[in-house]
Amino acid sequence: MIKNLIVLGGGNAGLMSALCLKTSLPALNITLVKSTKIGTIGVGEGSTEHWSRFAQAVGITIVDLMEHCGATIKIGIKFEDWHGDGTSYFHSLPEYMVHMDRYSGAPHSLMRMIGDGVGTEDLYWEHPMKGYVREPLTDYFQFHFDSEKLNAFLEKRCETAGIKIINADIVGPNIDDSGFVTSIVDNQGNTYSADFFVDSSGFNRVIASKLGAEWVDWSKYLPMNSAVAFQTAYEEEIPPYTLAKAMSSGWHWRSPVQDRFGNGYVFSDQFITEGQAIDEIQKHFKDTIHVGRKINFVSGKVNQAWIKNCVSIGLSSNFVEPLEASSISTTIKQLQLLTGSLWNWDRNDTGTIKEYNKTCDDMMLNILDFIQLHYFTKRDDTEFWRWCNNEITMTDFNKENLETFKTNFVNQLVLPEDGMMSNFRIYDCLNWIQVMHGLRMFDTAKIKEIYDTHYSHLRAADEARVNDLNQSTLRQQWITCRDAVNLVKELSFKHTRYKL
Repeated sequence: MIKNLIVLGGGNAGLMSALCLKTSLPALNITLVKSTKIGTIGVGEGSTEHWSRFAQAVGITIVDLMEHCGATIKIGIKFEDWHGDGTSYFHSLPEYMVHMDRYSGAPHSLMRMIGDGVGTEDLYWEHPMKGYVREPLTDYFQFHFDSEKLNAFLEKRCETAGIKIINADIVGPNIDDSGFVTSIVDNQGNTYSADFFVDSSGFNRVIASKLGAEWVDWSKYLPMNSAVAFQTAYEEEIPPYTLAKAMSSGWHWRSPVQDRFGNGYVFSDQFITEGQAIDEIQKHFKDTIHVGRKINFVSGKVNQAWIKNCVSIGLSSNFVEPLEASSISTTIKQLQLLTGSLWNWDRNDTGTIKEYNKTCDDMMLNILDFIQLHYFTKRDDTEFWRWCNNEITMTDFNKENLETFKTNFVNQLVLPEDGMMSNFRIYDCLNWIQVMHGLRMFDTAKIKEIYDTHYSHLRAADEARVNDLNQSTLRQQWITCRDAVNLVKELSFKHTRYKL
């Protein structure tokens, strides 16, 4: 039985791990060991809808996020110019899109709209694209937040929860003859003992690397390996989405927090140098940008997330790339798995470790497949985009399924909806359908034929649902994202409805 647990790492993944484990298993004595010399990697984080599950589990509200973490509401991601023709598409999942057959799970609402030729620009409300959100604000489950402020907030929550926090520079673990970690050692020779360890030490993998964890390199599937990050000044208008704008050799992110924007250019150094990337991104800004950080990475994951009595979570476990904000989601999913495993785990239980690793591998492959999908565009105006079209190595899943999806649509068996047939994959059939439609991949005539054959009896209801939503949208009171932030702050102590 585990009584004492150490989390190594003071980044957001480490703090989230400590807080979630302490909340779920309060009998555990948890110590978090962090180094003051190592900062957080995040530069204006964005979440997916999975954030709400973590927030509910540990008691974080929308008020907390907006008052302490610089948070703004995020509805989705706007993909701009990925075809090279100036057009854009949106990845989000409003309620009328997620209506599916209650038994088979067939996504007939989306099937009907795509088969009828509804364009990607019409698959989302007009108001959010202009920067508006609506009440109740608790309908929103995704956020942008200032990574540094979130980190400070989570650390205070950990302290309040009774988690001991130690500042130390850990150099490695002590391992017994059976291969289990007994303690970790800092650069002064001090040791810190526990029954179980969470390695959230980032790309260094201070503990896991000594236990045999090896990085599985996904560079042949995803070309990105570099990013330059910078901040730009406050703007009154806050868009409720992350911008992902295609560039000559990658893409540019722009995510709003309350007092600034987080920006960056994710690129492949096979096609462009850091200097060239900075020069290119500068053309999109009137004021001179000042790069605060250059980040080098290799897309991939560890071959085993759980080894003996140590689990890797966060960047020490996996990193695909920033597109689609999967990093925080994988941390949340791993914690969901871990809290369901640790309460009765002991060192003889190898079956739980195997299932945990199997599930994590499946989750990560799902992310890899989905992120790669975004690069199958019709752009061919630069060497980078021609490489994506002609030379990228397709994942086994995409090689087997993508052509079928284009003509036959996507079903729940191959890509089950999160919560219906799968609890641990991040991107399900609904995500795939919207991005594929944005990338103009579907044979719309064939999709319409399938809908008319099998689901024409639902057409009236599907059309009425969209019409009803459009009418209710006109009746609803819309406010700007800036006003939403101010409203939550002003009324947080008067209105309990602002609780996640």
